[in-house]
Order: sequence, then C-alpha cells, then structure tokens
Amino acid sequence: MAANKDAIQRDEHPLAAEPHPIRPTRPLRAPAPPKPSSAFMKLLTFKKAEGPIADFPSEQKVSARTIWLIVAALVGVGLAIALAVLAPRWWAGAPAPQVGQLAIISQPTGAEVIVDQQPRGVTPLTLSLPSGAHTVLLNRGDVSRSFEVNIKAGAEVLHHVDLEPRQLVAQGGQLVVTSDPPGVRVSVDGQARGVSPVTVDDLTPGQHAVVIHGESGSVQRTVTVQRGQTASLVVSMGQGGSFGWVSLTSPVVMQIFENDRRLGTSETDRIMMPAGKHTLKIVNTRLGYQRTQVVQVPAGAAASLKVDLPDGVVNLNALPWAEASIDGRRVGDTPLANLRLPIGEHEVVFRNPQFGERRQTFLVTASEPTRVSVDLRK
Repeated sequence: MAANKDAIQRDEHPLAAEPHPIRPTRPLRAPAPPKPSSAFMKLLTFKKAEGPIADFPSEQKVSARTIWLIVAALVGVGLAIALAVLAPRWWAGAPAPQVGQLAIISQPTGAEVIVDQQPRGVTPLTLSLPSGAHTVLLNRGDVSRSFEVNIKAGAEVLHHVDLEPRQLVAQGGQLVVTSDPPGVRVSVDGQARGVSPVTVDDLTPGQHAVVIHGESGSVQRTVTVQRGQTASLVVSMGQGGSFGWVSLTSPVVMQIFENDRRLGTSETDRIMMPAGKHTLKIVNTRLGYQRTQVVQVPAGAAASLKVDLPDGVVNLNALPWAEASIDGRRVGDTPLANLRLPIGEHEVVFRNPQFGERRQTFLVTASEPTRVSVDLRK
C-alpha cells in the first residue's frame, strides 16, 4: 500500500518527478505588419493606370479639339436661347404692310384699268394698293380717262368714272357757223360744209378760212380752232354786219343751246352771235342741271353770263356707324339725311374707332337725292 501510495503521489505530480528543462526567455517583439499587396501599391501611386482602367474618361487626356467642340456647343445653346427670347419681339416690332383699297366703277363698265403703268384688270374693280400716290388710267375703246389717287393705309377710296364718248373730238376741234339770215352756203378751207347753221367736226387745231356765200355776196372770216374745243362763228349777211359775243363762266362744263341748236360750251372763250336778244338754254345732263337764260348781245361787244351751281340733297349712312366728313368738313355722325351740297363731285370720309376709315367719292345731282352708304365691317 505504501508503494502504491507513493506511486499515486508520483502520478499526481509528474513534474515533480521529472522536471522539464527550462528554455531561456527572449524579449517580446511587436508583430510585423502584413506586406501590402501589389494592387494596393498601384492605388497609392500616381502613375497613369494601365490596362482596362485606362478606358475610363477620367484617365484620358482632354484634347484641344474636344475643348473647341464643347465651347461651340455652349455658344450654339446661347444663340438659340437669345433667338427664342428676342425673335418674337423683333417680329412683333416689324411694321405691317401699309395698304389701302381702291374701288373703280365706270360707266359703261368693262374698261381696262392701268395703275402706275401696270394693267390690273377691267371695271368694276377693287384693288389693294400701297399707301401713297398712284396714277390710274382707264381705257375703253377710243375713250380714255386718267386721274391721280392718294391711298391711305386701312382706308378705301371709291371712284366713279364717266367713259361716255364726249361730243368733242379728242384729236381736233369743232366749228359752229350760224348766219343772219340762215340758210346760206358755208365752206371751210375751200371745202363745202353745208348751209348755215352747220357744225363742222374734225378740224385740226389752228386757223381756218371760213366763207359764207349769200345772195348779196360772200363774207370771209378767219377762225382759230383749239384742240378739244368748239369755236363759234356768227355772221350777219345784212348791211353793217352787226354781231357780238357771249361768254359763259361755270365751275363745271355746260352746253349752250338756242332753239335746240347747240352753239358751244362754257369751255369756249367767246361764242359769236348776232346782236340782239337771245334765249339760251344752259345744260349739264350728267348733273341733271338745266337753266334758261335770256341775254342781250351788244353789237361789237360781249355779254357775260355766270353759272352758280344749285344745291342737291345727299343722304349718308354707315354700318355700324361712323363720323362723316365731306370735302374735309365734319358733318356729323351717321345716319345723316337731307344734307345740302352744291351739285358736282364730292368726297366723303367715314371714320369708326373700331373699323377704321373709308373714303368714297360721289356725285350730287339736281334731279334727285344722292344716297351714299358703306358697310365698314366688310
């Protein structure tokens, strides 16, 4: 037992039985840091990347061409923005075309219209013309009329043109020969022209020799004929040759008749007539004017007559309404009735603050009231 006990005691303390050898101790060192990998070293360096990472834009060098393209793009964007902002203002400030309307009505219709030497159509005709002065020419057969018109922006001008052939020959003149007593033979420039009273047409402008052959002899006179006018010659075949003249002054052209025989017009300076009392008829068919005048023609002198045009009646209306002015004088707001104006041509201007201005010419006659109406909404 004692042996076992000693054995057990030896087993419980083995070191005591066989002590291990003790190694000499070394001083402790801090653990060495791990060696950085090659990839990490590349990240810490500023060397230009190689391989796939070189494809990134941040790794590429920006060229001069690229810089210019960027600058050009920025300039283009700036110009586009400026145009978008300024262009509407520029277009809004551009002046609108300044035009007006010209309406032409002729009697008879179908006349060729030439404006500023350019054919524009036939009457009745309405044209849009630039504002300002224009020259208008109308041709129908052998009859021509021309006039100047001033167009205002936004306004309409209406012209009525009479293209009826005039009694006077445009290229020459006329000569009316009367005698006391009547019924004597008349020759002009050696050519027989009938018996008095007689009207000789197609005489060239200038002087002409007129011979009146009566029972008691012949009387010769020299007459001057003017282009487009009527000259008058009255010869007394009795002793002393007593005659005189009549001179007619009128604002418009008047025809002069005696016993339904045309003696001449107010355009003739003097009309030769036998001395004594005469009953003359003064007529303008277009204006509906007719007047009878008794005149005493003195021997060797002239009797002067003057025509004072009577008033006619005009009625004005405009839709929806307008302020009206006639020949530059304000007459009131439409509708206007029974306005009295001297017979002849006049111009009316209609003005409406919403629909603008409209001009129109019209003719006042002595025979019936004249009606002028316009729709400013059209």
